[in-house]
Amino acid sequence: MSSPPETPAGTGVGNPHRIVISIALVAGFAELAYFLVNFSAMPVYLKYKMGYGEASVTLIGAAFLICEGLMKGPFGILGDRIGRKRLILAGPLVSVATSLLTLAVQPHEWYFFVFLRVLDGLGAAALWPAALAMIADVVPAERRSQAMSMFNVTYLIGVALAPMIGGGANDLARLLVPGLPDTAYYNTSFFVACGLFIATSVVAAWGVPSLPPHHLRGGEVVEGSLSVRALVESLRRIPQPLLMAFITFFGIGQIMLLVKLFAMEAYGLSETQFGAIQLVPALVIAAASIPLGTIGDRIGKARAVRWGLGLCAFSMWALILLPNFVALIIGGSLIGVGFVIAFPSWMAYISESCEPSQRGAVMGAVGTAQGAGAMAGAPLGGYLYEHSRLHVPFLPWIGPHYAPFIGCAALLLAAWLLALKTIRDTQTPRPGEQAS
Repeated sequence: MSSPPETPAGTGVGNPHRIVISIALVAGFAELAYFLVNFSAMPVYLKYKMGYGEASVTLIGAAFLICEGLMKGPFGILGDRIGRKRLILAGPLVSVATSLLTLAVQPHEWYFFVFLRVLDGLGAAALWPAALAMIADVVPAERRSQAMSMFNVTYLIGVALAPMIGGGANDLARLLVPGLPDTAYYNTSFFVACGLFIATSVVAAWGVPSLPPHHLRGGEVVEGSLSVRALVESLRRIPQPLLMAFITFFGIGQIMLLVKLFAMEAYGLSETQFGAIQLVPALVIAAASIPLGTIGDRIGKARAVRWGLGLCAFSMWALILLPNFVALIIGGSLIGVGFVIAFPSWMAYISESCEPSQRGAVMGAVGTAQGAGAMAGAPLGGYLYEHSRLHVPFLPWIGPHYAPFIGCAALLLAAWLLALKTIRDTQTPRPGEQAS
């Protein structure tokens, strides 16, 4: 039976603009904390304090990615049933505990590191589909790219600042508390992350309202709103976006746990210096995020996705083929700009491909495809980084540690080509709607 047409987003939800700002702040604090723990602090902690090799570092990191990726779909469905705020609150609170418990694990207890990263993954999987779906619930379709761009910029600022804050905290502890074993200072960033997770929960409790899902407002459950059949039909309509999500994050996953280690080894940077380098791309991304993040509302969401992915792919190749410090900063900035162009339109495109009642589940499924790609890429990248014998005679600077970066660039290029071929703004009616 056909579902009723979608009620305009924003009806009866208070101030949608305030809700979006609150969710954007939650995204900023949460990603700052998650990125600090899993992609800045953990690789350094495991390598230099626990004595693990890169392959082991990425396998432990993959536990976070696996759990986050696999559980986004189920948590998206749960958010469609029970509301978004409970999940937005629960995710960061779990990670408050895991940040501190990590410091109690001994080097031979690798399985506890895996377990704690699984719990972190559960927290992240609960948070992100609920936050994205709530934005889609309260913002009209014609303004969703703009709203997603606000979410996106705080998310990216969190990514950019995490290495500086985490690494800077470790280095600052060395100055303020001299005389400890050098490896003891790697603990500091975990205490910082714990505080950030607490801040995330406080902002969520204060600023995110307890709204029912969009399709349940007004005291009635929309007929067919929880239909598994409708969900499956929605997913069947987006096989190419699901494949594109997997390919993109299969590439990103190969390098995401290795970037900091590579920079410290290849360029001799300290943690603080590496973090400071991130500030330049962060400023460029922040400046570009508002005008470029809404470009999908003006030129079409599919075109914005293609432009953004193309910029990411070609900038990644430039980083490999132009091995100097200036190229690193410029290329990193352009990759961030490409992400700013593509991601808001990508999320808005996906949110319009399904019924409101299935929105959390569908966005969770896309998140699962992304997570599946990342979790497959991470251990492969670690293995290539540690064991590859890559050598290119006519490009002498390219050595074994470049192998995962080349893999990332190739897969981003493949995702861009797939986007050119398959992503279109003209969409067929959602399940349950009649073509006009």
